[in-house]
Amino acid sequence: MGSSADCNTHEDKNKSARDWRSLVRDWKIVFSATAVCHALGAVTAVLLRMILSPSQMGIWQTVKLLISQGNYANLGISKGAAREYNVALGSSEIEDARRGLSIALTVNTLTSVAYAALLAGVGIWVAASSITGSVTFASLTSAWLTNPWAIALTVAGILAAVSRYVTFRITILRTEQRFDVTSRIAVAEAVVTLAIVCLCAWIFGLPGVYLGTLAVMATGWVLAVRGSRFSLRAAWDRATASRLVAIGGPILLAGAASSLLRSLDKVMILAYMPDGATALGIYSAALLVAGQLLGLGNMAASVVGPRYGRRYGETQDEAAVAQLAADASGWIAVAMSGLAAISLTAGVPLLARLIPDYAAGLEPLGLLVPGILAMTLSLPGSQSLVAVGRQKTALWCVLIAIALAAGANHFVLTAGYGLTGVAAATSGSFLFYYLLTTASGIWRSLASAGRRRYIFILLAGTIPLLPAVWWRVGIDPLSIPLLTAALQTAITVAVWIVTVGVIYRCAGWQRLFTKQ
Repeated sequence: MGSSADCNTHEDKNKSARDWRSLVRDWKIVFSATAVCHALGAVTAVLLRMILSPSQMGIWQTVKLLISQGNYANLGISKGAAREYNVALGSSEIEDARRGLSIALTVNTLTSVAYAALLAGVGIWVAASSITGSVTFASLTSAWLTNPWAIALTVAGILAAVSRYVTFRITILRTEQRFDVTSRIAVAEAVVTLAIVCLCAWIFGLPGVYLGTLAVMATGWVLAVRGSRFSLRAAWDRATASRLVAIGGPILLAGAASSLLRSLDKVMILAYMPDGATALGIYSAALLVAGQLLGLGNMAASVVGPRYGRRYGETQDEAAVAQLAADASGWIAVAMSGLAAISLTAGVPLLARLIPDYAAGLEPLGLLVPGILAMTLSLPGSQSLVAVGRQKTALWCVLIAIALAAGANHFVLTAGYGLTGVAAATSGSFLFYYLLTTASGIWRSLASAGRRRYIFILLAGTIPLLPAVWWRVGIDPLSIPLLTAALQTAITVAVWIVTVGVIYRCAGWQRLFTKQ
């Protein structure tokens, strides 16, 4: 009996070590691909702005916005099907889940076509509105071809329909933890965007951007289908479709609400401040740094996210999922707090000298960055809630946080605290959201020992950020000598290294990578 129990214990430890080594490997793959895509994307953005006029770029930005709005057309059925497939992968009962994916694809295709038809109809109406005489087929065609907004609306619908299919296939690949495939797709799309979209834009102008973007999506389509392990066919079952919408609808709403929570500060600056556009432009300097940090946090969370559903499928145990989410939170906290601290100590004074007109927007960053870290740490909590079928709880958490953020920003803006007050209010609401998601999911399912370990890692992991915040809050970035900034950065890096070493030994991280 004892020998069998010991063998099982050793096997569990070995499996845990293999799982964490696999997770770290996936993080490396995704991080490398993300770095390449960001670099290529920056070059593409500059080139397109050199080729296109501001008015053309404005139309293109509108088209991209309309494409992104197409994600809401299927009422969340794709997210519901992906969640069920994720859980089924852990239980090895995947046939019904794959049929659910086919049904979701059918609904996704039909709703995407309907969305495209709606935008095309609006485009035709815009073209018809510009005709002074009687409307004929010839006059309507001529008006449509000469009206850039009419063309843009029609093109946005077509691209949205294609994008929804590609995105759905990539979601399945991520659910299967095929991050090597998704990373290749991302890099290939970035390369094609730089080479083809910019070339077509140079030759054909704005229509060339549309043509090149279609080529990018076609590249993603081909690679996603070739990388898939099974084919999807049209299928329909009303009861299954309704059930998947009921599962995915709250997930979709929670995602939309989360996006609103992250952008509410920008909306309220525009609405409340006397010269809102200028104020938001200045504040965008802080958002530039915050956006990069949040992007890295999202990248880290997206890699571990599919593992929650698979763990739940394997165990049907919320506590097991909570423990995985707690462990992932620790890793993310330690990594992101160090990066956030360096962005404050080194990034703020450097950016202030590169863009001195925006220096005032960097001053609130010391208050905003802790909230960005909290928002990043909320991702494991919200993802684990969805994995165990508590997506409505995740939705309520973000709705409550939105209400708090709106009230707090209203107070600081009407009281005259300006951008610094907005940063503080936003950061506080992000922290509250983190506490809500953690209390609703991770904390309630952890045993007392797991809770103590979780608190220790998070408190110790955020130590490097504390002095960086102290050095930057209320300080004019242009008044910081570069030598002082370099010294502060060196201290931050040293503290970060020591912190990682202490946590690695005291929290037992070394056992995750040691074969027993």
